[in-house]
Amino acid sequence: MPASEPTFQNREKEVQQICGNGEQVVLWNIYGEMGIGKSRLLTQVAHELESRSPRARVLQVDMAGLAQVDRPVRSERILGDLLEVAQMQDRVNGQAQDLAAVMGQVIAELSAEARTRPVVLMFDTTEVVQEDMDFWSWMEENLVGPLAAEGKVQQIFAGRVPVPWRRFEVRRVLRPYQLGPLEEGTALANLVKEVLVEENPRLREDATLGDAVALILEFSFGHPALSQELAAYVARRWPLPDIQSFRQELCHEVVKLFIDDSLFKGIAPPWTRILEWTSILDWFDVTILQRYLQHLEPSIAQEPDHFFISGLDRLRFLNTVVWREMRGDRLHGIIRDIVRHCLEVMEPERYKEGCLAAATTMDAVADEFPADNLEANKYRAEAERYRQRVQEEGAHDFSIAG
Repeated sequence: MPASEPTFQNREKEVQQICGNGEQVVLWNIYGEMGIGKSRLLTQVAHELESRSPRARVLQVDMAGLAQVDRPVRSERILGDLLEVAQMQDRVNGQAQDLAAVMGQVIAELSAEARTRPVVLMFDTTEVVQEDMDFWSWMEENLVGPLAAEGKVQQIFAGRVPVPWRRFEVRRVLRPYQLGPLEEGTALANLVKEVLVEENPRLREDATLGDAVALILEFSFGHPALSQELAAYVARRWPLPDIQSFRQELCHEVVKLFIDDSLFKGIAPPWTRILEWTSILDWFDVTILQRYLQHLEPSIAQEPDHFFISGLDRLRFLNTVVWREMRGDRLHGIIRDIVRHCLEVMEPERYKEGCLAAATTMDAVADEFPADNLEANKYRAEAERYRQRVQEEGAHDFSIAG
């Protein structure tokens, strides 16, 4: 593919800005919408830095696992992760000393190494602990601030973090960097074509290439990583057999595995099942969710209120439950859309059951208002939309658009 035709893999401009060809930025905060490519950019930056001379030492820590760690011990967990990626466990005993003292040893060793070659510390998926201000205060006091003041080790955070930071030495060197889409509307199609042709060169001149791209984007909803996995799978199977059966195969062999291994990673039952059911809902609060589950999962619906309140709060930060009233842009709806469409294709009867339960729930809420009340009419209209989905589901055309 010509270099002039950018895809989500071609972030050369951003890579060069972050790696720096002159002034070195000590602290980057890369942020942007879910699925835009922050993690991919970190990987590209790491590859670029490691290919330069002198070769940089890049330490990458993924914070995704902190979502399942109790707040009081997150500092200990992140220190353990850092010791592991830095291969310092044998030299530093994190269990035997004060955490701050251990972190001081880590900082001293990294800063000493940075005098001989570039050292870059990367933190990915920071948004999962975005609201934990105690954690970030500890990080700022014991890691980010001292490294920023020293000015030798570069730090890169991917995801939302509390900005501005409180300490002057951190704010002084911080460079927020918003990552946007490339060639909006065509970048994902270009990425999919690139993977398809790489996996199956015959598709380059195949008139059905556009059909393959359309099928993949239907199931990926623009999620770059899922788009790649779908493209690789479709390329190996093209030309396809019966389309309707292949759609179910695609969900079973690629989409469902991606949901379980990536989108729902670290989420324990019964929340995985709750997330599948809530993907059908356009919106919900705790009350709506409890009433909805009463029709589908009565045993779960009996959980106390705090189970749902705390759970929804945590999952919202993971960007797995979409509250469209609060976060209305399309990209934040990707995960919900992927899960819902997979459920609709793989388990159509269960999808219908969820739609009818949603309609019944909204009708019941409407009945609590006086007749012809505007709020009641709103809920009845929503109930009708869910019933309409059941009718539409049975009339879907499973052919690929040309």
